[in-house]
Amino acid sequence: AENVLDTGVNLWFPGPQSFTGEDMLEFHVHGGNAVVSSILNALSTVPGVRMAEAGEFSRRAFDNDKMDLTTLEGVSDLINAETEAQRKLAVRQAHGELFRMYEGWRVKMVQLRAQIEAYIDFSEDENIEDGVYTQVCLEAKKLADAIRAHLNDKRQGEILRNGVALSIVGPPNSGKSTLLNKL
Repeated sequence: AENVLDTGVNLWFPGPQSFTGEDMLEFHVHGGNAVVSSILNALSTVPGVRMAEAGEFSRRAFDNDKMDLTTLEGVSDLINAETEAQRKLAVRQAHGELFRMYEGWRVKMVQLRAQIEAYIDFSEDENIEDGVYTQVCLEAKKLADAIRAHLNDKRQGEILRNGVALSIVGPPNSGKSTLLNKL
């Protein structure tokens, strides 16, 4: 019993199904300072074992194509969320909502480009249906409108993520605290 550091649970996450895409082992131990310190000291004697740097798991997940940048931003926002609204927004982003929207736009752009290139290359041979050019222009306008609307959201996500700076000023006993409490 003299060599026992603690009693806990170890969880093995084999790659590529793990968060990072690599083999991972988690130690779940009692959180007292002495317990954690003794386990970290013991692990530091194992060749090739070291403490992860801040953000390293996310970087490795990105490097191993487990996450894209929008998902990583969502994970960061989730870690830093202080309100329920921030948490909900971050979860949606961390689960790929922005990625799916952007990927849909990318796929649509590639399709429109292929159609317009086919129109340019083959329209004189009359192997292209009538109205292709007009339809591509309409679809491109819809796509541009969707992108423009997304970019013109008045920074709602940023405001929700960072909050707003607000000063309530006025003479003593004019209701400033009451107003703040109502907000």
